[in-house]
Amino acid sequence: MDLAKDHSGTPLTVSGLSARYGKRVVLTDVNLHVDEGEIVTVLGHNGAGKTSLLQSIMGMMRDRSGVVRSFGHDISRRSYYRNVAAGISMTPAESPVFRPLSVVTNLRLGAYSTSPPDLDDRLNEIFKIFPRLRERRDQLAGTLSGGEQRMLAIGMAIVNRPRLMLLDEPSIGLAPATAAMIMTEIARLCSTTGVSILLVDQNVRSALRLSSRVYYLRMGKIILEESAKAARARDHYWDLF
Repeated sequence: MDLAKDHSGTPLTVSGLSARYGKRVVLTDVNLHVDEGEIVTVLGHNGAGKTSLLQSIMGMMRDRSGVVRSFGHDISRRSYYRNVAAGISMTPAESPVFRPLSVVTNLRLGAYSTSPPDLDDRLNEIFKIFPRLRERRDQLAGTLSGGEQRMLAIGMAIVNRPRLMLLDEPSIGLAPATAAMIMTEIARLCSTTGVSILLVDQNVRSALRLSSRVYYLRMGKIILEESAKAARARDHYWDLF
C-alpha cells in the first residue's frame, strides 16, 4: 500500500486488517485500497484467506481487528446490513441465489434492505443487461444454469446501485465462454456506472484483463502489490501462490 498517498475518501481502504476463526488466524495485517471506478483483483491459492478478506471487509466476521474505511467513513465495526444500505455489495462464491424462489423474487430480495421506490425501473435495467433473466423471470433460480445463476447473483447486487462491489469467484464453475461473458459484463458495469470493484477469482488471466492492480495473498498476508500490466507480463505465478 502506498502510505504516501491519502486514500481516506476512496471507496475502500483497508489498514492492518487481521482476522481469525477461533484460534486459527486467517488474515494478518492486510493493507489494500480500491480507488474510484477501479477494478482490483486479489489472487492467491485455495485457503489463502481471499473469501475471509471479503467477509471481513463486509462486516461478516466478528473476530477481526484493523481499520476498514469506505468513502471517508470508518466501517470497521459496521454491520453487514448497514454496509449494504450504504452502497456496498458482496456476491458470494457459493450459494449466491435463493434456489427455491423465482428469478424476479431473488432480484426483489436483493433490494430488500433499501426498498427503492423505483424498483421496477431498476429491474428493467437489469433485464436489459441480462436479457436471459427477463426470459426466465418466473423460473425458479435453482433450475437456472450455472451462468444464469451468476447473472442473477450480480443482478441482485446491482439492483441497489452499489458504489463498491465485492465479488467472490464470479466465474467459478462456468464454461469458458460463459465466464468470459460474465467478466466482460463486470468490466462494462465498472466503466459505465463508475462502481469500484474488489474481485477474487481463480481465473487469473481473465481477472487480470479487467483489473488495473493486483494484490497477491499468501497464508493470509499480502506479499505483493503490482499493476495488472506487470502481472499479465509474468510467465508464471507459482512462486506467488
